[in-house]
Amino acid sequence: MSDPAPEQKKGKHALPRSISFVAFAATCAALAIVVIALGIKISSLNKRVAADAEQLAEAKSNATELQTQLDQAKSASADLQIQLTKANGQLADFKSRLDLARDSSAQLQVLVDRAKLQTTDLQAQLDKSKAQSADLQTQLAQATAGSAQMLTQLDQDRIQAMDLQSRLNKAESDIAQLQPLLLKSGHLPVTASFEKSDGGRAFTLHINNLYPQPLSVDVAVAGPDVKRSQSSVIGGSGTYEVDKLTAGESVVIASSGYAPMNLTVQ
Repeated sequence: MSDPAPEQKKGKHALPRSISFVAFAATCAALAIVVIALGIKISSLNKRVAADAEQLAEAKSNATELQTQLDQAKSASADLQIQLTKANGQLADFKSRLDLARDSSAQLQVLVDRAKLQTTDLQAQLDKSKAQSADLQTQLAQATAGSAQMLTQLDQDRIQAMDLQSRLNKAESDIAQLQPLLLKSGHLPVTASFEKSDGGRAFTLHINNLYPQPLSVDVAVAGPDVKRSQSSVIGGSGTYEVDKLTAGESVVIASSGYAPMNLTVQ
Protein backbone atom coordinates (compact mmCIF):
# COMPACT_ATOMS: atom_id res chain seq x y z
CA MET A 1 0.00 0.00 0.00
CA SER A 2 2.97 2.21 0.26
CA ASP A 3 4.03 1.86 -3.48
CA PRO A 4 0.99 3.40 -5.24
CA ALA A 5 1.36 6.57 -3.30
CA PRO A 6 4.57 7.61 -5.07
CA GLU A 7 3.01 7.08 -8.52
CA GLN A 8 0.07 9.18 -7.61
CA LYS A 9 2.44 11.81 -6.46
CA LYS A 10 4.35 11.51 -9.71
CA GLY A 11 1.22 11.97 -11.77
CA LYS A 12 0.28 15.00 -9.79
CA HIS A 13 3.69 16.59 -10.47
CA ALA A 14 3.66 15.79 -14.24
CA LEU A 15 0.45 17.72 -14.93
CA PRO A 16 1.75 21.17 -13.93
CA ARG A 17 4.79 20.85 -16.13
CA SER A 18 2.70 20.36 -19.27
CA ILE A 19 0.59 23.30 -18.32
CA SER A 20 3.70 25.47 -17.84
CA PHE A 21 4.99 24.52 -21.30
CA VAL A 22 1.73 25.44 -22.91
CA ALA A 23 1.68 28.70 -21.05
CA PHE A 24 5.23 29.40 -22.12
CA ALA A 25 4.45 28.56 -25.71
CA ALA A 26 1.39 30.73 -25.57
CA THR A 27 3.45 33.53 -24.07
CA CYS A 28 6.07 33.13 -26.79
CA ALA A 29 3.39 33.19 -29.43
CA ALA A 30 1.87 36.27 -27.90
CA LEU A 31 5.28 37.90 -27.76
CA ALA A 32 5.90 36.92 -31.37
CA ILE A 33 2.60 38.46 -32.34
CA VAL A 34 3.48 41.55 -30.36
CA VAL A 35 6.92 41.67 -31.98
CA ILE A 36 5.38 41.27 -35.43
CA ALA A 37 2.82 43.96 -34.65
CA LEU A 38 5.52 46.24 -33.29
CA GLY A 39 7.65 45.53 -36.36
CA ILE A 40 4.76 46.46 -38.60
CA LYS A 41 4.13 49.61 -36.56
CA ILE A 42 7.85 50.43 -36.54
CA SER A 43 8.03 49.97 -40.33
CA SER A 44 4.95 52.16 -40.71
CA LEU A 45 6.45 54.73 -38.35
CA ASN A 46 9.75 54.62 -40.25
CA LYS A 47 7.88 55.27 -43.48
CA ARG A 48 6.00 58.08 -41.82
CA VAL A 49 9.25 59.45 -40.35
CA ALA A 50 10.90 59.25 -43.77
CA ALA A 51 7.87 60.99 -45.29
CA ASP A 52 7.89 63.60 -42.51
CA ALA A 53 11.64 64.07 -42.96
CA GLU A 54 11.09 64.55 -46.70
CA GLN A 55 8.27 67.01 -46.00
CA LEU A 56 10.45 68.74 -43.38
CA ALA A 57 13.32 69.03 -45.86
CA GLU A 58 10.87 70.38 -48.44
CA ALA A 59 9.43 72.74 -45.82
CA LYS A 60 12.93 73.91 -44.91
CA SER A 61 13.69 74.44 -48.60
CA ASN A 62 10.42 76.36 -48.97
CA ALA A 63 11.21 78.31 -45.80
CA THR A 64 14.69 79.15 -47.13
CA GLU A 65 13.19 80.28 -50.42
CA LEU A 66 10.54 82.27 -48.59
CA GLN A 67 13.24 83.81 -46.36
CA THR A 68 15.19 84.76 -49.48
CA GLN A 69 12.05 86.28 -50.99
CA LEU A 70 11.36 88.03 -47.69
CA ASP A 71 14.90 89.46 -47.62
CA GLN A 72 14.50 90.56 -51.23
CA ALA A 73 11.15 92.10 -50.36
CA LYS A 74 12.70 93.91 -47.36
CA SER A 75 15.55 95.14 -49.54
CA ALA A 76 13.07 96.29 -52.18
CA SER A 77 10.97 97.92 -49.45
CA ALA A 78 14.04 99.73 -48.07
CA ASP A 79 14.98 100.85 -51.58
CA LEU A 80 11.41 102.04 -52.16
CA GLN A 81 11.50 103.84 -48.80
CA ILE A 82 14.73 105.60 -49.86
CA GLN A 83 13.16 106.52 -53.19
CA LEU A 84 10.02 107.71 -51.36
CA THR A 85 12.12 109.83 -48.99
CA LYS A 86 14.05 111.26 -51.93
CA ALA A 87 10.79 111.91 -53.78
CA ASN A 88 9.36 113.65 -50.69
CA GLY A 89 12.51 115.77 -50.47
CA GLN A 90 12.25 116.67 -54.15
CA LEU A 91 8.57 117.46 -53.66
CA ALA A 92 9.38 119.71 -50.70
CA ASP A 93 12.15 121.36 -52.74
CA PHE A 94 9.78 121.89 -55.68
CA LYS A 95 7.19 123.31 -53.32
CA SER A 96 9.78 125.64 -51.79
CA ARG A 97 10.86 126.75 -55.27
CA LEU A 98 7.23 127.28 -56.20
CA ASP A 99 6.68 129.40 -53.09
CA LEU A 100 9.86 131.36 -53.86
CA ALA A 101 8.70 131.82 -57.44
CA ARG A 102 5.33 133.08 -56.20
CA ASP A 103 7.04 135.43 -53.74
CA SER A 104 9.41 136.61 -56.47
CA SER A 105 6.47 137.17 -58.79
CA ALA A 106 4.68 139.16 -56.11
CA GLN A 107 7.84 141.16 -55.41
CA LEU A 108 8.35 141.78 -59.12
CA GLN A 109 4.77 143.00 -59.36
CA VAL A 110 5.39 145.33 -56.42
CA LEU A 111 8.57 146.57 -58.10
CA VAL A 112 6.71 147.09 -61.37
CA ASP A 113 3.97 149.06 -59.58
CA ARG A 114 6.62 151.04 -57.72
CA ALA A 115 8.47 151.72 -60.96
CA LYS A 116 5.23 152.94 -62.53
CA LEU A 117 4.64 155.28 -59.60
CA GLN A 118 8.25 156.50 -59.80
CA THR A 119 7.87 157.03 -63.54
CA THR A 120 4.73 159.07 -62.95
CA ASP A 121 6.48 161.02 -60.17
CA LEU A 122 9.56 161.58 -62.34
CA GLN A 123 7.36 162.81 -65.19
CA ALA A 124 5.70 165.24 -62.80
CA GLN A 125 9.11 166.34 -61.53
CA LEU A 126 10.31 166.73 -65.12
CA ASP A 127 7.35 168.92 -65.94
CA LYS A 128 7.98 170.92 -62.79
CA SER A 129 11.67 171.14 -63.63
CA LYS A 130 10.82 172.43 -67.11
CA ALA A 131 8.59 175.07 -65.56
CA GLN A 132 11.32 175.99 -63.05
CA SER A 133 13.85 176.07 -65.89
CA ALA A 134 11.69 178.51 -67.78
CA ASP A 135 11.28 180.60 -64.62
CA LEU A 136 15.03 180.47 -63.97
CA GLN A 137 15.63 181.49 -67.55
CA THR A 138 13.44 184.49 -66.94
CA GLN A 139 15.23 185.24 -63.68
CA LEU A 140 18.59 184.82 -65.42
CA ALA A 141 17.53 187.34 -68.01
CA GLN A 142 16.45 189.70 -65.25
CA ALA A 143 19.72 189.04 -63.38
CA THR A 144 21.71 189.70 -66.53
CA ALA A 145 19.79 192.92 -67.02
CA GLY A 146 20.45 193.89 -63.39
CA SER A 147 24.12 192.82 -63.31
CA ALA A 148 25.21 196.35 -64.19
CA GLN A 149 23.34 197.68 -61.18
CA MET A 150 24.94 194.99 -58.98
CA LEU A 151 28.40 195.90 -60.26
CA THR A 152 27.65 199.52 -59.51
CA GLN A 153 26.45 198.58 -56.03
CA LEU A 154 29.59 196.45 -55.53
CA ASP A 155 31.76 199.40 -56.48
CA GLN A 156 29.85 201.55 -54.01
CA ASP A 157 30.29 198.90 -51.29
CA ARG A 158 34.00 198.76 -51.97
CA ILE A 159 34.19 202.56 -51.69
CA GLN A 160 32.26 202.42 -48.40
CA ALA A 161 34.56 199.65 -47.13
CA MET A 162 37.61 201.73 -47.98
CA ASP A 163 36.02 204.69 -46.21
CA LEU A 164 35.25 202.57 -43.14
CA GLN A 165 38.80 201.19 -43.11
CA SER A 166 40.08 204.75 -43.23
CA ARG A 167 37.81 205.68 -40.32
CA LEU A 168 38.97 202.62 -38.37
CA ASN A 169 42.57 203.53 -38.92
CA LYS A 170 41.83 207.08 -37.78
CA ALA A 171 39.98 205.77 -34.71
CA GLU A 172 42.93 203.53 -33.79
CA SER A 173 45.23 206.49 -34.27
CA ASP A 174 42.97 208.63 -32.05
CA ILE A 175 42.96 205.89 -29.40
CA ALA A 176 46.73 205.72 -29.54
CA GLN A 177 46.85 209.49 -29.05
CA LEU A 178 44.32 209.31 -26.20
CA GLN A 179 46.22 206.55 -24.39
CA PRO A 180 48.75 208.94 -22.81
CA LEU A 181 45.90 211.19 -21.73
CA LEU A 182 44.12 208.22 -20.13
CA LEU A 183 47.34 207.24 -18.42
CA LYS A 184 47.66 210.74 -17.05
CA SER A 185 44.02 210.83 -15.96
CA GLY A 186 44.39 207.39 -14.29
CA HIS A 187 41.11 206.07 -15.69
CA LEU A 188 41.00 202.39 -16.57
CA PRO A 189 40.79 202.16 -20.41
CA VAL A 190 37.85 199.74 -20.47
CA THR A 191 34.09 199.84 -20.79
CA ALA A 192 31.85 197.54 -18.72
CA SER A 193 28.28 196.37 -19.21
CA PHE A 194 26.04 193.76 -17.59
CA GLU A 195 23.87 191.22 -19.43
CA LYS A 196 21.13 189.11 -17.85
CA SER A 197 21.45 185.33 -18.21
CA ASP A 198 19.77 182.16 -16.94
CA GLY A 199 16.30 183.66 -17.26
CA GLY A 200 17.26 186.86 -15.43
CA ARG A 201 18.50 185.11 -12.28
CA ALA A 202 22.17 185.72 -13.09
CA PHE A 203 24.28 188.38 -14.83
CA THR A 204 27.35 188.35 -17.08
CA LEU A 205 29.85 191.23 -17.03
CA HIS A 206 31.41 192.24 -20.36
CA ILE A 207 34.73 194.14 -20.07
CA ASN A 208 35.91 195.71 -23.34
CA ASN A 209 39.53 196.78 -23.80
CA LEU A 210 39.73 200.16 -25.51
CA TYR A 211 43.43 199.80 -26.25
CA PRO A 212 44.84 198.02 -29.30
CA GLN A 213 47.41 196.47 -26.94
CA PRO A 214 46.70 193.69 -24.40
CA LEU A 215 45.63 194.78 -20.92
CA SER A 216 45.99 192.82 -17.65
CA VAL A 217 43.03 193.14 -15.29
CA ASP A 218 42.08 191.80 -11.86
CA VAL A 219 38.38 191.34 -11.13
CA ALA A 220 37.13 191.01 -7.54
CA VAL A 221 33.53 190.04 -6.81
CA ALA A 222 32.04 190.49 -3.31
CA GLY A 223 28.57 189.73 -2.05
CA PRO A 224 26.74 188.73 1.12
CA ASP A 225 27.63 185.04 0.73
CA VAL A 226 30.55 184.93 -1.70
CA LYS A 227 33.89 186.55 -2.39
CA ARG A 228 35.99 185.63 -5.37
CA SER A 229 38.61 187.13 -7.64
CA GLN A 230 40.10 186.31 -11.01
CA SER A 231 42.70 187.71 -13.34
CA SER A 232 43.06 187.76 -17.09
CA VAL A 233 44.77 189.48 -19.99
CA ILE A 234 42.35 191.12 -22.40
CA GLY A 235 43.64 191.23 -25.97
CA GLY A 236 43.86 194.46 -27.88
CA SER A 237 40.32 195.74 -28.51
CA GLY A 238 39.14 192.43 -27.05
CA THR A 239 36.45 191.49 -24.52
CA TYR A 240 36.60 189.57 -21.24
CA GLU A 241 33.51 188.09 -19.54
CA VAL A 242 32.73 187.38 -15.89
CA ASP A 243 29.63 185.19 -15.47
CA LYS A 244 27.43 183.84 -12.66
CA LEU A 245 27.00 187.22 -11.02
CA THR A 246 24.09 188.03 -8.70
CA ALA A 247 22.20 191.27 -8.49
CA GLY A 248 23.57 193.52 -5.72
CA GLU A 249 27.10 192.11 -5.75
CA SER A 250 29.95 194.60 -6.02
CA VAL A 251 32.62 194.22 -8.70
CA VAL A 252 36.01 195.92 -8.69
CA ILE A 253 38.06 195.99 -11.91
CA ALA A 254 41.71 196.90 -11.35
CA SER A 255 44.83 197.13 -13.48
CA SER A 256 48.34 198.26 -12.63
CA GLY A 257 48.80 201.98 -13.22
CA TYR A 258 45.09 202.80 -13.33
CA ALA A 259 42.46 203.76 -10.81
CA PRO A 260 40.11 200.83 -10.07
CA MET A 261 36.58 200.77 -11.49
CA ASN A 262 33.81 200.03 -8.95
CA LEU A 263 30.55 198.52 -10.22
CA THR A 264 27.34 197.10 -8.76
CA VAL A 265 25.64 194.21 -10.46
CA GLN A 266 22.21 195.31 -11.68
